[in-house]
Amino acid sequence: MNVSRLVAFTAVLGFCVGVLAPTVDLPAQARGPEPESGLPVVKAAEMPLYPELARSARIEGTAQMQVWTNGTSIVKVEGSGAHKLLIDAAEKNLRTWRLYPHKPISFTATFVYSLEQVEVPGFVNPSIVLHLPTRVEIRTKQRPVEYMEMH
Repeated sequence: MNVSRLVAFTAVLGFCVGVLAPTVDLPAQARGPEPESGLPVVKAAEMPLYPELARSARIEGTAQMQVWTNGTSIVKVEGSGAHKLLIDAAEKNLRTWRLYPHKPISFTATFVYSLEQVEVPGFVNPSIVLHLPTRVEIRTKQRPVEYMEMH
């Protein structure tokens, strides 16, 4: 096959792939991230933590965070429904989220902070369940009352 035929064949093949590609059902990992219901896909974020002061004070709650994006990042966050310590922690975490390009949108992200009845002094690793971008659950153990009074 000479060079001109090879170039023509490559051009036709490229055109066909470009025209037919939208109808081909590729595996999810080959397509890249696709939002469900138009929600953005989170590509990176810091781990959400239970605020240590809230843990010591035995504060639990559910922060409803209204989030606005511009198509590439989070531009505005407003929280309600929980203690200010929890809302501030949720907002701090949301500000670390990096999103794949998407249509600008507003959505609610729910951050659930709960304490297990088991008491453990000092720092502990929390249990974290992520249902991004709409739900984040952070659960940790309580501090003993005696420990809080002594330190």
